[in-house]
Amino acid sequence: MTPQTPKRVSVLRIAVVLAALFELFALVVLIGFTPILFTLFMFVGEVLFAVALLLLVGAVLADLRAKQLLPWGADQSRTSP
Repeated sequence: MTPQTPKRVSVLRIAVVLAALFELFALVVLIGFTPILFTLFMFVGEVLFAVALLLLVGAVLADLRAKQLLPWGADQSRTSP
């Protein structure tokens, strides 16, 4: 990661990694189902997915805002006369 990488890109990468961890955990539970693994999945896996989803939505909104595709974009005050 370079120093010029925007924060929204870093957040997006973290969201993708958390989603991948959730999918791997779900695959482990699917292949080797035990009550303990399922309980851990329900407590840990769902939290991983929720955090990944929130980060993904935040990164997408930040990217749209940076590209001024939302009505409340970051640079709206500079473009108005």
